[in-house]
Amino acid sequence: VLQILLSSVRPTLRFAAVRTLSHVAHVQPMLVAKVNEDLETLIGDSNRSIATLAITTLLKTGAESSVDRLMKQINTFMNEIADEFKIVVVDAIRNLCVKFPQKHRMLLAALSTFLREEGGFEFKKTITDAILEIVTVLPDAKETGLLHLCEFIEDCEFTLLSVQILHVLGVLGPTTSTPSRYIRFIYNRIILENATVRASAVSALTAFALQVPELAPSLRTLL
Repeated sequence: VLQILLSSVRPTLRFAAVRTLSHVAHVQPMLVAKVNEDLETLIGDSNRSIATLAITTLLKTGAESSVDRLMKQINTFMNEIADEFKIVVVDAIRNLCVKFPQKHRMLLAALSTFLREEGGFEFKKTITDAILEIVTVLPDAKETGLLHLCEFIEDCEFTLLSVQILHVLGVLGPTTSTPSRYIRFIYNRIILENATVRASAVSALTAFALQVPELAPSLRTLL
């Protein structure tokens, strides 16, 4: 029945069908994969919400070879959809990183781009949480992901997210191959931000000083 509704002339029925399939794909991706050809036809749907759900469902059910093509199509209209559907895209990308770890650089770059675009707190928090999960699950993604988060806090309007990221930098930054690369980003928060963020930045730098002895003298000067 859902497969038939995907080709309905009524947008509401197409939307209901693809949204239901998107939910089912979370638990039964192989089952939903049987209608991938029908979902492909919805990528060009004039209703961007339908097109977004079609692409994200295909990301859950498709092969690794289709990821690059689908991501390019998503990037063409991310600015045209509501935050609710942007969050669906971010969740799909997070799951893809775990499913296809060799794609993590491209997918993290996409998430970083989304962070720099317009969006509300929930959208930005979903992206931040996704990157943090990826760097925790995939060791090879840790340094790339942390640098993307460093760039985000350079112009982050949400205190809670800045504090969350600074805490993670204090925990994971000292364990990276080049801990010193994160110091500038953290120190800038002491100079430019409100008291709450400044306190988090001081705490993060203190963690670096305690865990990376060669950085301790210069950090004592900064603090």
